[in-house]
Amino acid sequence: MESREPTQFKQSLHSARNSLNSIVLHAELGKMLMENNADAEQIKNAFTVILQQCKGCEKILTSIGDNSSDDTLD
Repeated sequence: MESREPTQFKQSLHSARNSLNSIVLHAELGKMLMENNADAEQIKNAFTVILQQCKGCEKILTSIGDNSSDDTLD
């Protein structure tokens, strides 16, 4: 079981990075849309994705914390 934990951790870390990359991408997109006076619906969509990715990242980080032992956090 111990050999699976590092792989699961790496997968969770990869998922968290994907979420963070999506957040950055959509924040930049939202900024560009606002600077160019884009349609409010497009801007709203960019920020909706950011919120969804933040919630997803929170779940991933919570699962990492739940699966780690107290010894690894010291």
